[in-house]
Amino acid sequence: MKQLPFALILFRLSLTPVVLIIAHYFPEHKYLIGILCFLAILSDIMDGIIARNLGVATSTLRLWDSNVDLVFWLATCVSVGICFPGLISENRYYIIPLFVLEPIPDIIYYTRFRKFGCAHNYASKLFGLAMLASFSCLFFAGIASWPFYAAIIIGIVSQLDRVLISAILPSRVCDVPSCYHAWLIKKEIPFKKHKLFHS
Repeated sequence: MKQLPFALILFRLSLTPVVLIIAHYFPEHKYLIGILCFLAILSDIMDGIIARNLGVATSTLRLWDSNVDLVFWLATCVSVGICFPGLISENRYYIIPLFVLEPIPDIIYYTRFRKFGCAHNYASKLFGLAMLASFSCLFFAGIASWPFYAAIIIGIVSQLDRVLISAILPSRVCDVPSCYHAWLIKKEIPFKKHKLFHS
């Protein structure tokens, strides 16, 4: 049972090539990518809950979780580009900043602590849900609609929050809800984390 959280993370990782294969070779069945997105978000929620209940929510597991999330959602973004190239081209000036910001928190974190971070901040979790809503509209209905643009805005806010967390933290800490909480950690002011939102 203690290996179940890691198995769920590996399950999510295994979905990555499937998403790309469907987008490239079977775009007429792109609704399957939408289904895989729901399975991915469900596994992401469950691995954290199970890990906490089993007492195996280690920093290593959290880092694996963060990295696999990144790989899966990047692959899904690539599949959007394959299935909807016009949408990406038309909105490139909004999308590019999102991808430019993505590695900056990790660069800051590694430069400061010689290790990669795993903030699991609230904004990133909200971004994941926004992407799920956006991808559902795209892969099930073939439309972008407002969830697509909302996801971009939330994503940029999330990345900026991660940048501030990486810059403010005095040492390597996982599961930091926001840059405000990073400031609290720096000032050694105690606070409670909501157990539902951290893996």
